[in-house]
Amino acid sequence: MKHLYKIKWLIIVISGIMWVISFGILFAGGTAMQNRIALAINIVLIVLQILNVYRAFVVNQKGTAIALIVCLLIILMLMWATYIWSWSYTVKALTIGFE
Repeated sequence: MKHLYKIKWLIIVISGIMWVISFGILFAGGTAMQNRIALAINIVLIVLQILNVYRAFVVNQKGTAIALIVCLLIILMLMWATYIWSWSYTVKALTIGFE
């Protein structure tokens, strides 16, 4: 967990980049498998961010924990906007794709 916490800001940057990639794959017409993989990677990155928030609170770095929570909330809002607001489109993209 210490190694994960050392790369906390890298995980946030990768989450942002992955959101852009996911958005492109979802709305530019990727295959169903590409959409599933992108969603799975996003979920793993969100779990890693949650672990980093927990670790920041455990080691009493309140300022860092708050910054990590804000970044986590931003990523969650982006995921909500991408996948939930366009749910019928997302279901089609994840099941049959746009080949």
